Amino acid sequence: MNLRIYRIIHLIITGIITIPITLFLASGGLGENYTGHTFVYPGFLSIIGVWLIGSVLSFIRKSAVFGLVISALPALFFILNVLITFLT
Repeated sequence: MNLRIYRIIHLIITGIITIPITLFLASGGLGENYTGHTFVYPGFLSIIGVWLIGSVLSFIRKSAVFGLVISALPALFFILNVLITFLT
């Protein structure tokens, strides 16, 4: 019962972190080229795929913990990038 509640809370929090940031990066929110046009890079959408694979694996009984670790990787990636950017 505790793992079920933790799994749902974990997926909601990591989804709130992962999905908006990934969509922002994939839509070209930060990148502009020399002509002033945005640089759209849909390769960032693969990060949502990693989160989805982890969330699906977390609902399989044998791989629940492994799925939670995989679904946390994109959120940790974004948080660590922000911390490294601000601290350097």
